[in-house]
Amino acid sequence: MPRIRVLRRELLEDGIPQRVEVPGQAILVVSLDGEVHAVSDTCPHNGASLSDGLVRDGCVTCPSHLWRFRLSDGARQGQEQVRLAVHSVEITDDGWVEVDVPSPAAPRSMREILLAHARGEMVD
Repeated sequence: MPRIRVLRRELLEDGIPQRVEVPGQAILVVSLDGEVHAVSDTCPHNGASLSDGLVRDGCVTCPSHLWRFRLSDGARQGQEQVRLAVHSVEITDDGWVEVDVPSPAAPRSMREILLAHARGEMVD
């Protein structure tokens, strides 16, 4: 899994989420009580940007429909099986936030999308 430099640590204000773009996806990066967290910035419900949401009590709230996700493990409160991707974070000696980012998934074929939709799955 490649590690990517996303922003300088000093640019993170405690509790204020930042959206960063990496190849194939957007990531929310936020500092809470001195610890930096990185999760997917895309809500699994309707694709809203979570970095526009409120961070409080270790969770980010989707601004679109108020789902809350724990930053520590990405789990949705009240429905643990729904999760955001969580990325490990390292702060370099020279002050950069680096995030482990998996390679983007291959695009789904139209057949795969239609079958997933027929099964009632979330389809992007």
